[in-house]
Amino acid sequence: MITFISGGARSGKSSLAERMALDTAKGEKPYYIATAAEDTGEDMAERIALHKRDRGDVWLTIEEAFFIDQTLKNLPDKTVVLIDCLTVWTSSLMFSENLSSNDIVKRLERTLSIARKKECTLYIVSNDVNEGFPIQDKYVANYISCLEDLHKLTVREADTVLEVICGIPVAWKINGVLTKNVSKISSGGPL
Repeated sequence: MITFISGGARSGKSSLAERMALDTAKGEKPYYIATAAEDTGEDMAERIALHKRDRGDVWLTIEEAFFIDQTLKNLPDKTVVLIDCLTVWTSSLMFSENLSSNDIVKRLERTLSIARKKECTLYIVSNDVNEGFPIQDKYVANYISCLEDLHKLTVREADTVLEVICGIPVAWKINGVLTKNVSKISSGGPL
């Protein structure tokens, strides 16, 4: 089962994903794949430290900024895994590894395929970053476009899709079925 949870910065999406993963694990230690690198600046270092403190020792934490597909491949079958987050992972691949949007999408496709084959219960967290004025900087615009492609892929593949707004989860897809919250007007293609 794949669950995708998105939301704005500090909306409560990570906390929700953590609670859901822990509930699913039923007392076992779930895996937490943290995609943030340690050396990304003072603000990020503080956020990473806060997340580590909040998680405590109830998780099997793996810090992996680039190869979440290979990391997932090396985990046991039928395990509970939380990936936090696609936003940071995408920026690492795009700006540190110089991967193209196409290569990043392919890596996420592999990750989702591995999760299905291994029958993992996978929770994926990401930020909503495209809800403002159009960005004039071509690098930032390319990053946002790539992240949108990753979100669309994840929404198509996910069994459950939630968006956290001001701490309140809104369900867009449950058990593979779009909810009444989803407009019946399509933007030109299937989800």
